[in-house]
Amino acid sequence: MFFCQDFVTFATTKKTHDMKVLSKSIIAIIVALISVGIATATDNSKLAKEYVKKFQRQLALPDQADYSEEFYYQNYLTSLTARDEMPWGKSVPNREFEHFVLPVRVNNENLDTARMVFYRELRDRVKSLSMEDAILEVNHWCHEKVSYRPSDARTSSPLATMRTAYGRCGEESTFLVAALRSVCIPARQVYTPRWAHTDDNHAWVEAWANGKWYFLGACEPEPVLNLGWFNESASRGMLMHTKVAGDYDGPEEVMSRTPCYTEINVTGNYAPTSRVDINVVDDFGNPMPDATVEFKLYNYAEFYTVAKKNTDDNGATYLTAGHGDLLVWVTKDELVAVKEVSWNNDHYETIALKDKSLPKIIQLDIVPPPASAVLPVVTDEQRALNDRRKAKEDSIRQAYEATMPVQAWRGNHRTIQQFLDEAQNKVMAQKLLDVISEKDLRDINLDVLRDNEVALIDTSEIYCRYVLCPRVENEWLTPYKAFLRQELEGKIKNIIQLIDWTKENIGIIDWRNPQRLRQQPMSVYRTQQTDELGRAIFFVSAARSMGWPARINEVNGKLEYYLNYSWHEVKFEESVTLKTEPSGTLKLNFVPSDTHNDLAYYTHFTLSKLVKNRPQLLTYPEDATWSKTFKDGVELEPGTYMLTTGNRQSDGSVLASITTFEIESDKECSVDLSLRGNDVKVEILGKIDTKGKYHDTNDNTIKDVFNKNGYTIVGTIRPNHEPTNHALRDIATYAKDFEDINCSIVLINHWKQPFNSTEFNNLPATTRWGTIDKDLDFIWKVADKMSIDGMTDPIFLLCDKDGNVYFIKDGYTIHLGEQLLKTIKIIEANRKN
Repeated sequence: MFFCQDFVTFATTKKTHDMKVLSKSIIAIIVALISVGIATATDNSKLAKEYVKKFQRQLALPDQADYSEEFYYQNYLTSLTARDEMPWGKSVPNREFEHFVLPVRVNNENLDTARMVFYRELRDRVKSLSMEDAILEVNHWCHEKVSYRPSDARTSSPLATMRTAYGRCGEESTFLVAALRSVCIPARQVYTPRWAHTDDNHAWVEAWANGKWYFLGACEPEPVLNLGWFNESASRGMLMHTKVAGDYDGPEEVMSRTPCYTEINVTGNYAPTSRVDINVVDDFGNPMPDATVEFKLYNYAEFYTVAKKNTDDNGATYLTAGHGDLLVWVTKDELVAVKEVSWNNDHYETIALKDKSLPKIIQLDIVPPPASAVLPVVTDEQRALNDRRKAKEDSIRQAYEATMPVQAWRGNHRTIQQFLDEAQNKVMAQKLLDVISEKDLRDINLDVLRDNEVALIDTSEIYCRYVLCPRVENEWLTPYKAFLRQELEGKIKNIIQLIDWTKENIGIIDWRNPQRLRQQPMSVYRTQQTDELGRAIFFVSAARSMGWPARINEVNGKLEYYLNYSWHEVKFEESVTLKTEPSGTLKLNFVPSDTHNDLAYYTHFTLSKLVKNRPQLLTYPEDATWSKTFKDGVELEPGTYMLTTGNRQSDGSVLASITTFEIESDKECSVDLSLRGNDVKVEILGKIDTKGKYHDTNDNTIKDVFNKNGYTIVGTIRPNHEPTNHALRDIATYAKDFEDINCSIVLINHWKQPFNSTEFNNLPATTRWGTIDKDLDFIWKVADKMSIDGMTDPIFLLCDKDGNVYFIKDGYTIHLGEQLLKTIKIIEANRKN
């Protein structure tokens, strides 16, 4: 500090002061400042190296094997530089700095150099702001770069997401956390594995400022902190958590500790919670230690494990969760017990573990927590300014997107085009692109594409999908084929030898990778150690490198190779045989009804195999239905299975059922498939004044809102709003069904920001877009028992030609299109009867 004071003193001296003395003093000051800068840089370099050594021990094996120490050194050095240069840097406590700034990994993304890139872009933009305002500003920057769009389960790296200009919520939140950490703002990704009231999950961000954690929606800037479209949804959440790098000792409830991370429970930041203590006893009431207790939430037609714990020496464990219902699933050795438990208050539950199998049929009425959100105050001026900023940010991002000549390739178009231009075998080059996923096309490297070039022409499905395609699971794609082929060609002559070589040379250490990160095949070969998933990915990669078809089965997850025109399971623990695996047939019997002429997998039902009395979901394609996949029977390996069905109600509750059955070799098993409570009546919720009008933005005319000859769906929509976008995509899925019944859909944008309807051109042809000039109340003149007070966009209402309202739903809702159609079908069925 005294250097600056001395400089001011010298600079304000009288004009008669000896300029030579002044010049010498200034030079001395500059030299001193440079010396301090060099000393600081030297200290930071030394400290960064110490952090590399300290944190190397807690990195998961893939993060150790796939990335160099130099990579981590440069990231840590950037963080230390940011701590020195950002005005809030020194105020960040060491605990928050080491656990929420220094770590490079956010989720399960491929790691890249985003920290250095983001810091250069953001430092001057935020350095004059308060810490809270800097958080908001970083999110505005993220919105300039990335918007929401759903995609597959692999998480793109931050730079790949920026180059693509969109991502799903897990990628957006990874992107924002990386950006915040780059300017020394502690940040963490918060994740609800599954919502309780609707079929989906979500991820967002918490950021630390001045001793307090705040939350925000990633790439969805709001005028203030602790505000996002998901406030109400989160208030209905059962469990929200985050993984913290290392052995964390913060104030939050710890759900689990691993050698690499600490998982903490942050549900209480969003919703009322209760603690339920679980006591597991045997048939005689004695405590059962080390029993596995899984807490399962109904979602996507399965009971999904949101938390897993083991009982202590007293047979006890506990979970703090929102005020709804979970299925508690307990196993030990050959024993199993399940119990539906409500978390409405703090209490103890005793579960007796005495049976070796589940009951044949279990019926469950699952109730989600009620909404309890309290929103922060936002003034009209704050909202208007934020909307103007978002509109400008949209234009910046859209201008970048307009430079992409091929939308499927996004920001990776130059790489793809260069590969095609240089390819010697154009036919197989195009076949390679055909079997690469849409997301892979957006971020695959040129060296990976070149690594998969082939001279021969084999366009068979087996070859293209299971030899030519470089992707095995959700790993980051690397140019492994030439490397593995060179390493293995002299050692291995056939697929059987590859199985034996892998078994003998690749060691399994699952505890070094508790997050199940995907280790790169080349580093598995170099280190000769990985987890079971890494070994499976390596085996398939090695087989394909040698030209032998192999896969991880898309449905049951088994490791398989293709030989003699059939698939064979790889069992490293057994001797290799080429015998055909036994199988039986499952026939699901479903009778179409007035409300459901078909049932969808993941929406209405799922199948799981019970392995050691714990369910393992069969992951059929997302578009699987009873009629398409199961009507004529499917082959399954022998064993015990369970069929889970669920009928989600309009309030978010679920009428669920679990049916267990046996599949025997060479036999057909017939199981009834039906939904509980399928035949229900729909009440009239109120009555609407059908004289309402709106301004049609397509032809700039005033029109009637309501369809005088049929049903009308009115929706209030919000631009750049994830729940709105989800709802419209759900309706678009059933476009033809709505057209067939001549159901009018009127979408009202009552926000000042314009709505880009071109993104939703696959909606029903009966859809109309509009605005209104005054408050919406004139549309919603209904009976007292129905009100939209307190509802949040989007609001969807269904009424008939007489103005009778049968359905109203607001906020974040999955399967909205199906719910609306189902309601119409029930109305029509009731009228017939």
